[in-house]
Amino acid sequence: MVYICGLNSIFPKNKVFQDEVKGLGKKLFSSKSNFKRMEKVYNNSGVKVRYLSQPLDWYLQEHNWSERNYLFKKNTISLLKSSIKQTFEKANVKPEQIGGIIFVNSTGISTPTIDAEIFNLFKFNNEIRRLPIFGYGCAGGVLGMNRAIEIFRSIRKPILVCNVELCSLTFRPQIFSKENIVSTALFGDGCVSYIVGDEGDCKLLNSMEYTWKNSLSLMGWGVEDDGLSVIFDKVIPEFITKELPGVLDKFSLKNIKGYVLHSGGMRIIEAYKKILNNNKTIDISKNILSDYGNVSSVSVLLVLIEMIKKKYGGNLLMCALGPGFTAGLCGVKINSND
Repeated sequence: MVYICGLNSIFPKNKVFQDEVKGLGKKLFSSKSNFKRMEKVYNNSGVKVRYLSQPLDWYLQEHNWSERNYLFKKNTISLLKSSIKQTFEKANVKPEQIGGIIFVNSTGISTPTIDAEIFNLFKFNNEIRRLPIFGYGCAGGVLGMNRAIEIFRSIRKPILVCNVELCSLTFRPQIFSKENIVSTALFGDGCVSYIVGDEGDCKLLNSMEYTWKNSLSLMGWGVEDDGLSVIFDKVIPEFITKELPGVLDKFSLKNIKGYVLHSGGMRIIEAYKKILNNNKTIDISKNILSDYGNVSSVSVLLVLIEMIKKKYGGNLLMCALGPGFTAGLCGVKINSND
């Protein structure tokens, strides 16, 4: 059997409310003729609070890629140092016991990769296996877990998994586009870490990855002189509503009692409700969106944390979608009294 243990989250210190972010948008875009029409994006996003790597005034200024990536690395290492320490304490596992490190992210780059930085923070074995994963986007919350399951089954040693997404550092204030405004209304920053091993709070059942053909344009990054520019197509909710049911039918998990779903945005959540008969567990994803915003690969794991706290019983289907266009699926069963 394969389990998760020590799952916990850490966030930057800058807590902001949606009205504050809306005010930022007005400062940046109010001179643009179409901003009044797009202002409703903030009100309809489903986000009330989120955490940002930098003070709000930082986002008023233009920044180059070098500065953004410096802040990405600095903040990532700081968050991980605290998160991993808590994971080890919560799981009662020592660094020397860890057989592999997986680092998942889509919002910054570093070579040596961040997993090598993590290696030097704790007393890991020199023969530890490292796997940096970049570019899965929101789906990385599930697909990083699936990779950990595969490696654990191969080496039978605990695998440390870390997801860090600092989405706000990619914001480009000089760009007036719907995608950029939606990103200000939606995305937040955060970190999670956990261990995949042979005991824990949550049993991992079967897993699956599915990539649709000819869907590259739905979601991703463009590469610009000053950093990464967000790409997401407005048809994504309709695509999910049409295409995801067939994939779920292929996934062999029986007696599903609820869903652990990435909280990508209100339109995504509404698509899930249509597909899954408005299952009550979808409200957990809605609440996570409200409290943290969309934190890319971190978000679905925040939903799992909440469901572990509430000890949801029975088989649960964990699902997140990201660039590719790709779905990550995993069956989970939380330790409970049922």
